[in-house]
Amino acid sequence: MAKLEIKIDGQTVWVDSGTTILDAARTAGVSIPTFCYIPNKTIEHPCGICVVEVEGREELVPACSTAVEDGMVVASQSKRVIESRKQVLQRMLSQHYGDCIAPCSLTCPAHINIQGYLSLIARGEFIEALRLIKEKNPLPLSVGRVCPHFCETRCRRMLVDECLSINHLKRFVADFAIHHKDADVLPPPSSGHKVAVIGGGPAGLSAAYYLAHMGYEATIFEAMPQLGGMLRYGIPEFRLPRKIVDKEIENILRAGVQTRMGQRLGADYTIKSLKEDGFEAIFLGIGAWQNQQLGIEGEDLDGVLSGPEFLKNMATGRRPSIGPRVAVIGGIDTAVDTARACVRMDVDEVVVIYQRSMMEMPASHREVKEAEKEGVRFVFMTGISNITKGKGCLKLETVRMKLSEPDERGRRRPIPDPGSEETREIDTVIVATGQVPDISWMERPDEGVKPHVLPGGTIIASPQTFQTSEEGVFAGGDVVRGPRTVIQAITGGRKAAGAIHAYLTGTALPHPKRQLNFTKGKKFEDVDLHNFEDVPIRLGEKMPARAPERRTRDFDEIELGFTEETALRESKRCLECGCAALSKCKLREFCIEYEVKFPIAKMLKRRQYEIDRRHPFIIIDPNKCIFCQRCRNSCEYEALELEGANFDKDGLPKRISITINDKCVSCGACVDNCPTGALVKESVTIPVSASEIRKVKTVCTFCGCGCSITLNMKGDSIVEVTADPNEGPNFGNLCVKGRFGTGFVRHPDRLKTPLVRKGEYFWEVGWEEAISIVAQKFLEIKDKSGPDSLAGLSSAKCTNEENYLMQKFMRTVVGTNNVDHCARL
Repeated sequence: MAKLEIKIDGQTVWVDSGTTILDAARTAGVSIPTFCYIPNKTIEHPCGICVVEVEGREELVPACSTAVEDGMVVASQSKRVIESRKQVLQRMLSQHYGDCIAPCSLTCPAHINIQGYLSLIARGEFIEALRLIKEKNPLPLSVGRVCPHFCETRCRRMLVDECLSINHLKRFVADFAIHHKDADVLPPPSSGHKVAVIGGGPAGLSAAYYLAHMGYEATIFEAMPQLGGMLRYGIPEFRLPRKIVDKEIENILRAGVQTRMGQRLGADYTIKSLKEDGFEAIFLGIGAWQNQQLGIEGEDLDGVLSGPEFLKNMATGRRPSIGPRVAVIGGIDTAVDTARACVRMDVDEVVVIYQRSMMEMPASHREVKEAEKEGVRFVFMTGISNITKGKGCLKLETVRMKLSEPDERGRRRPIPDPGSEETREIDTVIVATGQVPDISWMERPDEGVKPHVLPGGTIIASPQTFQTSEEGVFAGGDVVRGPRTVIQAITGGRKAAGAIHAYLTGTALPHPKRQLNFTKGKKFEDVDLHNFEDVPIRLGEKMPARAPERRTRDFDEIELGFTEETALRESKRCLECGCAALSKCKLREFCIEYEVKFPIAKMLKRRQYEIDRRHPFIIIDPNKCIFCQRCRNSCEYEALELEGANFDKDGLPKRISITINDKCVSCGACVDNCPTGALVKESVTIPVSASEIRKVKTVCTFCGCGCSITLNMKGDSIVEVTADPNEGPNFGNLCVKGRFGTGFVRHPDRLKTPLVRKGEYFWEVGWEEAISIVAQKFLEIKDKSGPDSLAGLSSAKCTNEENYLMQKFMRTVVGTNNVDHCARL
C-alpha cells in the first residue's frame, strides 16, 4: 500500500491511505484532544473538540473522521483551532453540574485530601489514611488536637444534620498509629546537600521533614532546650500533652533530621556563619514569640505578666505566682489558653477582657465555649485605659468601647465611649493581645545577612518561592505571616521545602496552572437541597471529654479520642462531595490545558437529574454527562442506553437519559471510557489526580485466562482496576470479577497475621515463628510419608506472582505436583 506524505505542525509523516488525521497525529506524537472517538465507531453527534486546520480548506475539520490526503498540511494548534476548542469546552461546561474537589479540602489551609482519608477510614485502612494526611501535614497528632477545624465550616453534611468531625478523625488515625505500624516511609539516601532550618516549631519541623524526604541533610537549630516551638511552649498540656509533642518530634527525627539545641540566632551563630559552614540554603521559621505591648500606663508594674511568657513558664515547670483574681487582656488563642490555665490554679475569678465583640474575636470560638464551661468569664467591647497600684492589688481602669464610622476600607474601629469608665480590682493582669517575631538578631554587627522586614517585624518573603531579599535564605510560618494557626505554619514549612528543593536543583518551581474547580455552590445557600433527598438523618459522633468540674482540677488532657467503632461510624457519614473520577476527567484536564474561563455566575445552580445507584457496581450521574457517547459505543452488549433530546445548534442535548439495561454483564468498559464523572465505579471513593496514581501491572487470578490488569494504587490502597487496551490476551476487556472484585483485599475476615492452633484455639504469632512451625511439620511428614503426602491449595485472592511462587515451592522445594487452585476454568 502506497504511503501518503503529510505535514502536521511542521512534522513530515508518512501514513497509509485511509488513515485519519487523528491517527496520523498520534503516529507523529502530536496530541489532539478528543472525547467521543473510539476506533471503528461512527459517532452520531461528534463532540467537535478534535478539529484541526487544513491548508486550503476554509472550515475546520474533525481529525477523528477526516482521512489524510497526499501533501496535506495540518495545523493542530493554530489560533482558530484553539479558540474553537475553547468554545466547545465552554458549551460542555454550561451543562455540567458537580463538585471537582470537596469543599472541605478547598477550605483546609493545607489542602489535605480530606474526602480521601475519610474514605480510607471508612474502609478500615487507618494507616493508609494517615499516610495520605502526612503528604500535606507531618504533625497530625498535634493538629488533630489544636486545629480550629476550618474544614468543618464548609462540610455539606451540615445541610442534612451535623457536620462531620473531620479533625477528630484525623486525630484518631494518628493516635491509632502510635500503637500499630507507623505510616512513615523511609526517606531516600542523602543527596549531600545541607540545609539549615532555624526554629523547631511547626514551620521548621515541617520544612525539615519534607526536606529529609527529598534527600537533603536538614539540621534544625533551636534556641529552646526542646523542639516543638509553640506546640510545646505556647499551648497548655490539657489541650496538647507533652508526650504527644514528643512522639510527633520523634517521628520527624526518624526521617534523618539532625538537631542543635540551645542555639540562639544572633548569639551562638549567624546566617553568615551557617553559610560558611556549608549550608547551601537556610530556612527561617523562628515564629512570633514576642508579646505586643498595650502601650498604656502601668504596663510594667509587678503583677502584670506576658501571656506567651506565662505559658512558656508553665511548660517548663516554672509555675508563675498569681493571685485569686486574674484578668487576661486580649482576644487571641493565647489569651483563652492562659485563662483556662489560670482556672486550674485554684483562683477565685478569671475574666478575659476584649475590646471587640465575640464575633470579631480571633480566638477559636470552640475554645471560648469550653473556657466558659470551665468558669472563665468573657467581657466584650471593653478596653483598658491604665493600670495602677492599689492596696494589695492592681487597679484596672476599663472603658466601654463603641464602633467608629467606617474608614476608607469599610472597617469600623473600636473607640472609647466617654463616661463609661470603671475600675476593677485585680491581683494579676496577663496581657495576651498579639505576638510579633523577634528580629533582634539582625542588630548584631557581624551578621551581614539581613532580610528585609515590614514595619510590624515580619520578614518579607515571596509567596511563591519563599525567598527573602537574601540569596539562599527562605522564610515561612509566623515570622512571615504573623501569628496564625499551626496548620498554616505547617503549610508554609512544607511549601518552603519544595521551593528550597527547586533552588538547590536549579529547577523552576512548577508553574501554578489555573485550576478549574466546579462546585455545586460555594455558599450553603447556593447548594440545591435536592442533592440530599436520599440521605438519611444520622447525627454525628461526639468527642468524649472529661466533665468541666473534673478537668479543672488538673492539667490532664480534656478530650479522650474516638474509638475504632466511633471512627468507622463517623467516617461513613461523609457525603463524598468531590468527584471520584478526578483521576480520569478529561473535561477538567482539557479546560485547564486550554485555560478555559467559565464564569462562576454561569455555573448551574440546580441539579437536573437524580443520581442512579441501582446498578450493583456503577453509579450514573447524568448531571456530569457531556454526551460524548463513548459509553454507548464502547459497550459490546448494547446494554447502555444513552438518549438525548432537544438538541441545540451545537449538537448538545438539553435533556439526557442514561440507562443500563438487563443485557449488562458488568464488564465496566463503559465506566473506563467515560471522560467525566457521569459513570463511576461505586467502589472508587478516593478522589485523586492522575499524577498521584501509581500503576502496577499484574495478571488477574480469578480464573485461568490470565487477563492482564492494572492496579491503580494510591499508597498501598487500590483505587480501582483497569486494563490496557494494547495488552493481551484481553486487550482492555475484563469480566465483573477482574474489574470490580477487589473488595476482599479490605474484608475484615481476611487473615493479615499468621494463626497457630494451640489446644482448641488459634493464636496470633509472628511470621518467623509461623514459617518455622510449618517448615518443621512439612519436614516431618515428608520424611515419614514422602513428598506426595503433601499438597498445596492456592487462592484467587492471592496475586498472580504469589500463586506462581506457591506452585514453584510445591514442585521444586517439596517435590510434588499436588498443587491446585480454587478457581480453575
